[in-house]
Amino acid sequence: METDKIKTLDEFKDFASYHFKLLKPIQDKEGESIREIKFYGYSDMTCLGVNLIRMCLNIIYSDELDNREIYIGSVLELALQLIPRAEIEVLDEIYKMVNEKRETEESTQ
Repeated sequence: METDKIKTLDEFKDFASYHFKLLKPIQDKEGESIREIKFYGYSDMTCLGVNLIRMCLNIIYSDELDNREIYIGSVLELALQLIPRAEIEVLDEIYKMVNEKRETEESTQ
């Protein structure tokens, strides 16, 4: 539908809904939306988070950049969202199980 042919509010809504696809409203959270980011796995996601943090540190410690124009807080908030906290807890449990098994094997030898 071309914009010069929009005559009603419903036509406008149809036109707009066709073009606005990246942000999806979050149910039960008024005014909040979500944007999907695709990764090749946990390593890829974590590396992006680490790189975002490194970028912020470079900006903070650089004398050449005017870091007043860059809102570092929002970049760091994004990096925090990329840290897989629940999965890290699972890794801790796996690590404990591996160490318990290793200690048991060493004590029986």
